[in-house]
Amino acid sequence: MARVTFLSVACLAALSGCGEGDEDVASKTFALSFAAKVGDEPFSCTTTFDGVGTTRSAVKPLDFRMYVYDVRLVRDDGSEEPLSLEQDGSWQRDKVAFLDFEDGTGTCETGSPETRTEIVGTAPAGDYAGVRFNLGLPPEMNHLDAATAPAPLNIPGMWWSWKGGYKFVRLDLISTMNPTYFFHLGGTKCEGTVSEGFSCAADNVADVRLDGVDPGSSTIVFDIASFYAESDLDHQVDGMTDRTSGCMSFEGDPECPPVFKALGMGFDGASPSAPQTAFRVE
Repeated sequence: MARVTFLSVACLAALSGCGEGDEDVASKTFALSFAAKVGDEPFSCTTTFDGVGTTRSAVKPLDFRMYVYDVRLVRDDGSEEPLSLEQDGSWQRDKVAFLDFEDGTGTCETGSPETRTEIVGTAPAGDYAGVRFNLGLPPEMNHLDAATAPAPLNIPGMWWSWKGGYKFVRLDLISTMNPTYFFHLGGTKCEGTVSEGFSCAADNVADVRLDGVDPGSSTIVFDIASFYAESDLDHQVDGMTDRTSGCMSFEGDPECPPVFKALGMGFDGASPSAPQTAFRVE
């Protein structure tokens, strides 16, 4: 289940003038905990994970990071309260949060030692039964210059180009048959100019909803084994119709449909065919 730890921000009568009979306007600070796993095993840059994908490949992580925005807490009646993110100057800005599961050790040696596995913000006090968020970046923030953008939008390894924008998710692996196997989620079919701005016909943003939240004790898990359950991580590219091992989100890539499906998205104009299976709540 999704871990939601919180601290009360009380409405103190002596300070705010709240009196008996006033509507409860108290808010709470929530810390949503995230984790990466491969099946039941915790994600680690120093571990080889066996049995992943349709060929039961042995994989080693190279990188795993992602952007999330518009986090909302969901009540029993389905109504949503936006989580107003803490502006920490490093991991969160405006309505965007950055999660980093690699720690620069082992096969993730090109990464950094700092990790981030929580999203912190405030919302009205109350009982919540779910969490909802977008996996990606809002269109108005997707075409900034990573060299000059503020944190956490200033990470070169998460940026394609002015036109292509950012990599919303970067999950790089070594598989049994491939020295690199990529998943880079991002907007595609993008047009425009630096001066006039860009827009993408395929935003490729996943809308993730998780039910069954147990405040204070649960964690939102991205399961790499579930994500790749229908993918052949040992697939060999032909250099013509498929030039890169893995999915780069570009139209026509034969390795993208199963991972888009795992995120609850349709690929290359198709409608979603099933609920997402990559995230779960523990």
